Amino acid sequence: MQLLKAQQVQRPGNGLNSSRKAVSHVAKASVSSDIRHQASLRASIDDANTFNAKFVPFNDVKNGKTSGESYSLDKVIYRAKDGDLLDVHHDMNALGKFDAKYWKNLFDSRVGSTEWPFGSGVWSKKEWVLPEISDGDIVSMFEGNSNLFWAERFGKESLKMSDLWVKQCGNSHTGSFKDLGMTVLVSQVNRIRKQKPGSVTAVGCASTGDTSAALSAYCAAAGIPSIVFLPADKISLAQLVQPIANGALVLSIDTDFDGCMRLIRQVTAETPIY
Repeated sequence: MQLLKAQQVQRPGNGLNSSRKAVSHVAKASVSSDIRHQASLRASIDDANTFNAKFVPFNDVKNGKTSGESYSLDKVIYRAKDGDLLDVHHDMNALGKFDAKYWKNLFDSRVGSTEWPFGSGVWSKKEWVLPEISDGDIVSMFEGNSNLFWAERFGKESLKMSDLWVKQCGNSHTGSFKDLGMTVLVSQVNRIRKQKPGSVTAVGCASTGDTSAALSAYCAAAGIPSIVFLPADKISLAQLVQPIANGALVLSIDTDFDGCMRLIRQVTAETPIY
């Protein structure tokens, strides 16, 4: 926050302190107090390092080989040249310049923070998730950091474990564990839309409930149109209400999930829908 004005004022005193002067600094912010805007002005650890990630064919990762095929995460692409899935590959050499103690202390320091976007259980580990995105482009609802529940009786009686703890990822904004991944996807789309206006007009998905709930919520938070393909009569009323309530265009298709997937692949191949 920039200090634009400082003035000295005389305060009425009481008793022995009647002549004491106090200095009051009056600050006027020249920038918005919005936490996203503040984050965009903050220099991050990424600025001093070369953390990066890229798309590579999943077969390269699975087989431990390097075909040389790779793509920027800013490129709208869904498959490798051979039709295989793509995986996100991080530069482990850059990350490895910092030891485990450093990363542990950094991540622990962000737990419970209100500093954008590090209060999120996902973005508190931003350098390991999507290192090149600016903090101001991130779309987050401070997801993650859900509690561990002590399943004492279940652990002892069913699994013969004396100390079992369960991570309940469904304790989220939408009730879907996919919130944890959707914040990353929609953030990256938000980045692409800002870099190349008109390149992505909406985000679409095929779903039987969880994906559509998460996608529509995060797109609504970002102000990005969303389109949901649902198989008719194969989802619950609650799963139908969520994307509608979040303003998504919901299409109920007389097919199964695989049929919806075929349609969304065709739509995204022919239109600027992600």
